[in-house]
Amino acid sequence: MRRSNGHRVPGESSRAHADAILPLAAIRDRATTDLVLSGLDASGVAFALFSPDDELSYGSTAFAALFDVQPGARTFGDILRHCHAKGVGPKMNGPIDAFLAMAAEKRRSSPHRSFEIDISDDRWFLVNETLLADGWLWSVFTDITMLKSTERVLQLARDAAQLAADTDPLTGLLNRRAAMERLDAEMRAAFRDCTQLSLVLIDLDHFKTINDRYGHAKGDDVLRHFAAAGRQQLRGGDVFARIGGEEFMVLMPGTGIRQATQAVERLRSHVREEENRAGLCCTYTMSAGVAEYCGNAVEDLFERADRALYSAKHLGRDRIEQAP
Repeated sequence: MRRSNGHRVPGESSRAHADAILPLAAIRDRATTDLVLSGLDASGVAFALFSPDDELSYGSTAFAALFDVQPGARTFGDILRHCHAKGVGPKMNGPIDAFLAMAAEKRRSSPHRSFEIDISDDRWFLVNETLLADGWLWSVFTDITMLKSTERVLQLARDAAQLAADTDPLTGLLNRRAAMERLDAEMRAAFRDCTQLSLVLIDLDHFKTINDRYGHAKGDDVLRHFAAAGRQQLRGGDVFARIGGEEFMVLMPGTGIRQATQAVERLRSHVREEENRAGLCCTYTMSAGVAEYCGNAVEDLFERADRALYSAKHLGRDRIEQAP
């Protein structure tokens, strides 16, 4: 698809000078140019040449198909407005005028620019823009759909591997390593933003007795039951993890010690009620220690919560104690 709009094409004056001196060479140059353009067009590559006024001076057949270029379209804006109205070509979120304003800021902003676009038919293209003399813009669109598909598969595999590395396989909760990483991150955020943060350490009471009396399979059932109860009773923003055999941790960003204690009390009351243990065929209780972050190190916060947990167990279990 060719366009003629009266703009001087880059190098036109030099070609005219060459015509006057070496007409045969100029003819060969024009023939070579036509062959190059014909070869590019036949290759199926989508490319376009835009004038300094952003009018389409030349576009390959593949470019016309990719952007559904209409006979009356003269400028880059005309082409994109048609794509937006018909839901074809590149995906554009929001009003078209805002999109065109954003594009205008980036076009011709550097001698060479590369970026990716996704198309309404779920294909992906790598766009290479080259700024030529006098503000002419050469754009080449390369189909990278297969590469993006492979990239998505690899990303899913990485996500799955990371999830497996962070997850306790029995309960599906975060494991100790991932929980401690979150604790460190949340403490830094609380220090930076001057927000509250509470840590809760939980032990299931007399868990060894459950294993000895009912067997390890029943002990695993109890751990899974408690994990499910925690997911149900704790709040959406709380971080719930299994950090040992029958040891659990709850991290509560933006929460003071009083509110944290109330949240964990709901969980403690829930697991001791018989109707909430239907099908489990055994009873169990929990003890917990709660500590609020005071700007000290991770070890200090963890130790204070652990001392509060020890106090809860020493005072008879099935209770919650707060760290001073």
